[in-house]
Amino acid sequence: MRVVALLKRTFWTLFCPRTAAMVCLTAAAPALVGAGFQARAQTGPTLRSVDRAVEIALDPTYQYYETEQGRGLTQASSRLTASVPVGQRFTVEARAGYARTGGDRLSQVGGLTDAVGRLRYDRPLGEGSVVASATVNAPVGKEQLSPDALRTMRFVSQNFYDFPVSSYSRGLSVSPRVTWAVPVTDRLAVGIGAGYQYQRGFEPRANRGEYEPGNGAGVNAGIDYKLTRTSALGVDVAYRRYGPDRFEGARSFEAGARISGTLRYLFRAGFTTVRAVARYANWEESTFGYRAGGPDRGPIVPSHALLLGSVQTRLSEAIDLRVRASGHRYAETLRARAKGVGRLFLSPAFEVAEGLTLAPHTAVSYGSYLGLGGGLRIEGEF
Repeated sequence: MRVVALLKRTFWTLFCPRTAAMVCLTAAAPALVGAGFQARAQTGPTLRSVDRAVEIALDPTYQYYETEQGRGLTQASSRLTASVPVGQRFTVEARAGYARTGGDRLSQVGGLTDAVGRLRYDRPLGEGSVVASATVNAPVGKEQLSPDALRTMRFVSQNFYDFPVSSYSRGLSVSPRVTWAVPVTDRLAVGIGAGYQYQRGFEPRANRGEYEPGNGAGVNAGIDYKLTRTSALGVDVAYRRYGPDRFEGARSFEAGARISGTLRYLFRAGFTTVRAVARYANWEESTFGYRAGGPDRGPIVPSHALLLGSVQTRLSEAIDLRVRASGHRYAETLRARAKGVGRLFLSPAFEVAEGLTLAPHTAVSYGSYLGLGGGLRIEGEF
């Protein structure tokens, strides 16, 4: 029985929703282009799984970070995810969670998070394939925070931390996307994609007016090349731009545009999979300070360089080992100094029954700040 190995992480920001939404898109765009490539364009090793099993996972996790100023930040969270195939073309995915967040000289914040649903449809088109998807964020999480709770979430939601939950609610959003990929040769495939994001306003702070994130649009393109029978290489580029965020109808923030490039390598042989990723996302200067007589311009969202390597291998018939190491460099902004950090993730996965896997995991971050975390992921597949 295949062990589910992908842990999807989404970062949502409370006070500046644009920041986190773009970070999420940075990671998601290459995977989506890759999905089109591997659906029909090539055989052999691929950069994305295409199995049709029903997958359900529960992932309770505890994390602690010590900031450069010595402040401790903590979060206990639990997320439930599900992926259900409907026939041969459709897949329905859903995610919901709960978190309790706090820190030194910060108030505790606890509650449900927004529920996220995604419908994906893929089908062959000529020699290639088309993948269409729509993601909906349903605002059922904790909203209208107190000033003290909002202050806590401002610390937690900063880009360079890796908290599973960086906001409890960000309002209703709908994000359609389509990707088309086609083989050029038996080794080479190319693809292009485009997406749009609509976001409705919400109240991040009680009785202080509606915050309306700007809608956004983006395009991405990529190449997938099969090096050998057991290895593949992919290159992706993506561009995103959002409209201005508004508070009580007036402009409040414009994040600017992001352009990113990703290089991905995959080796898969037997029960061993090796992945390597190099990525750089560059942000232009943001516009802000409308209410203070500006506007002003400057770097708000940090540009991010990433190097990542991961190995998953089978130790025995019922035990897999998952190891992931990554290095991160965040550029200096008006709000924070430049940061460099390394992260190590370790997780043995035990198949305790057919289709049921227990995966205790631990993670360490070290560099500009210290981070420790761990949990137990429960995975079901049938």
